[in-house]
Amino acid sequence: MTFSSNGGPGNGGEGRLAKADLARPLVLVLGADMGAGHRKVGCELARRLARHGVATKSVEIDALLPPGWGRGLTGLYKFMACRAQWLYEATFSLQMRSRPGSTPVLFPLDVLAERRLARLVSRERPALIVSTFHLSSQVAGRMRQAGTLGVPVATFVLDFYVHGMWVHGGVDAHLLLHRSQVVQVEERGGRRPVVCGPVVGAEFGSRSPGWDREAARRSLGLGDEERCVLVVGGSWGVGDLPATYRAIAVDGRFFPVAVAGHNRDLESTLRDTQRAWPGRRQGKVIGWADDMDRLMAAADVVVENAGGLTAMEAMARGVPVVTYAPIAGHGRANARAMAAAGVSVYPSTPAELAVSLYELSAASPRRQRLMVEASSMFSCDAADVIAAWALSGDVGAPITTGRAGGRLAAAQPWPGGTNAGGSPAEAPLTESQWQAT
Repeated sequence: MTFSSNGGPGNGGEGRLAKADLARPLVLVLGADMGAGHRKVGCELARRLARHGVATKSVEIDALLPPGWGRGLTGLYKFMACRAQWLYEATFSLQMRSRPGSTPVLFPLDVLAERRLARLVSRERPALIVSTFHLSSQVAGRMRQAGTLGVPVATFVLDFYVHGMWVHGGVDAHLLLHRSQVVQVEERGGRRPVVCGPVVGAEFGSRSPGWDREAARRSLGLGDEERCVLVVGGSWGVGDLPATYRAIAVDGRFFPVAVAGHNRDLESTLRDTQRAWPGRRQGKVIGWADDMDRLMAAADVVVENAGGLTAMEAMARGVPVVTYAPIAGHGRANARAMAAAGVSVYPSTPAELAVSLYELSAASPRRQRLMVEASSMFSCDAADVIAAWALSGDVGAPITTGRAGGRLAAAQPWPGGTNAGGSPAEAPLTESQWQAT
C-alpha cells in the first residue's frame, strides 16, 4: 500500500462543509503507480496546495484493493504496454466502448475498492477527493452516485483523449487539460467540465526554468547550430524507440538524444543502434534521467509516443512536441486528440517526421502556432481551483486566487463555444468522428 501526506487531516461533509471545519482542509488524491506521470502530478499538486494551507494525502490504487491485486493490476498494465500492445489495444477499445459510469468486464475492480475507500474517508475526513486515475474515478463516482460517499469528488483527466472510464455521472467535476476535452466529457454525461490546464514541476516553467538553454546544451556537448531532438518513451521506456531514433539519426540533420527510462533492454538496443554508424556523430543515449528539465532545455523538439506528462512538461518549457509511432491504446488516441487540438503534430512516416522536425526546430510559423496553443493551457493553475473548492467546501465555488488576480474564467464551468480569453473555440471532434479516425 502507498500513502503519503503533506499535513494533517481536515473534515468532510455532504457537498458543502461547515466553515469551522476548514481551518486545515485535507484533499485526498487517488492515483496509481502506472508509470511516473500519475505520481508526479500528485506530488506537484501536494506542493502547490500546501501554499494554500491545504493538506493532501496521496493514495495509490493498490491501497484500495485486496492485497496483491493492485500490484497485479500494475504488472498486467506494464506487461501489455511493453510486451503485448495488441492486448492493450483490445482492452482500451473495450474501455472506449463501455458506457460511462460502468466498468468493463475485464476490470470489475471498483466494487472491491469501495469498502476500503469508505473506511479511508471515515478515518481521514477529507474536504475533497481528487482522482488522477480513471479506475479511482469509477470507484468514487459509483459511491457518490449511490449516496455512500458524502465527500465531493473531482476527476483530474490526465489523458488528452477522454475515454469512457475517465467520466462518471457521480463525479462532481472533471478537471481538464485543454478546452477541446469539454465536448468529450459532455458527450459522456460528465458533470462540470472545468478547464484548468496541466500540472508540471516548477523546473519546467518557461519563466523560471531550472536550466537555461546555453548551459544545458553545453552539458550535452551540442554545437550552436545542431538541431537537438529529444526522444522519450516514459519511465518504462515503452514503444519502438530504436526505430524512431534510427529514423532521426539517418536523416543526418538532427542530433537525437534518446532516454530509455528504467528499461535496461531498451537502453542496450538504443546503444547498438547508435553504434550502427561508426565514425559519424549520431546522437546520445541516456538510461534513467532525473533531470529531464536539463534535457528539455537543450532540445529544439521533443518526440514522444504516449501523450503523457512528458509531453505536458515539454509544452510548459516551450519546446514543440511531436508524437511519432505512438503506443497502442491511449497513446494513439492521445496523439490524434493533441494534434486535433493544435498542441502537437502527428506525422505517420519517417519522411513526414523529418519534415516536421526540420520545420519545428527552426523559428517557423508552424512552430509559433504550436507554441501559442500549447502555452495557452498554462494560464490557470489547477491547485487554485482545487484549493478554492476544498477551502469553501463547494465544488464549483468561484475561483479568486488566479495569477492575474480576480476570478479565473478558465476555471469556471465551461460556458460553451469560447476559450478562456473569450474568443471562439475550435470545434472538437465528436465521439463518432473519433471512432472513424
